[in-house]
Amino acid sequence: MVKYENLGYHTIDEYTIDFMDTLLPTNRTYDFFVNWEKVFANLENKIVEINILNSLNKIGSERVENKFIEILKKYPECVPILPMILAIRDEKVDVFDMKNKTFQKIDFSKNNFQMDDIVTFSKETGLLNLFNEIDDLYSYLTGTEVGLDTNGRKNRSGHIFEGIIGDLLEETIKDNPQYTLVPEDTSIKIKRNKRADFVIYDNNVPKFIFECNFYSAGGSKPIETANAYIDLQKSIDETNMTFIWITDGLGWKKMFTSLKFAMGSIDYVLNYNMLKENIKNILI
Repeated sequence: MVKYENLGYHTIDEYTIDFMDTLLPTNRTYDFFVNWEKVFANLENKIVEINILNSLNKIGSERVENKFIEILKKYPECVPILPMILAIRDEKVDVFDMKNKTFQKIDFSKNNFQMDDIVTFSKETGLLNLFNEIDDLYSYLTGTEVGLDTNGRKNRSGHIFEGIIGDLLEETIKDNPQYTLVPEDTSIKIKRNKRADFVIYDNNVPKFIFECNFYSAGGSKPIETANAYIDLQKSIDETNMTFIWITDGLGWKKMFTSLKFAMGSIDYVLNYNMLKENIKNILI
């Protein structure tokens, strides 16, 4: 069971109530929203092709199709840019043609594309007309890349919370030379292959193992994680190390029963605010 008395609580109920009352509403830092480095790197890699296609905005609508074909024949490396304009990452796009009642796989690779397929796709999707509607393709694609980058927020979310915890741990031990913080430590096996999010070494001996998770919503994943950490606690009980599970997010309000069950088997289950208040006492 959670060692609530070590955390300054008189009863398990007092501890669980405080846990639920102090959950973070979000782990979104300013870095969460857009990875600008990735956005501009993606565009920089295609800057020549983008500028070539951008010339189409100077062509009248009655001539844009012919000029479009002319450009693709002369510069086939522009073809892979076309899906990007429609916020598609794939080089091959599956389409069902309602007019002809046929299925097509359209290849946008520069060496294998079929001109008729590309022109039909560009006309039917409105992509071709877009060149007469925008002033600058680079600016347009910047917005498109920002939109596509939102798919990376889920991955950033977990890493950001780890960063928040890592900063707190670093700040806590900075004046204690006997402690060393090692992130993503793979040397602590304990009957599993997964790396430890953080390990604090005391005079070069692994002493505290930290795992970090943030859940904005409920689902099966948090419950699976809780069960896995119950097993991890059993393995750590056979060592001289201490396991500390740092988990946060309003998703736990919908899964309190599962979390309370895990609290019955894990020594330390803390949210960020509880860690901030108690980490020095735990290390002592």
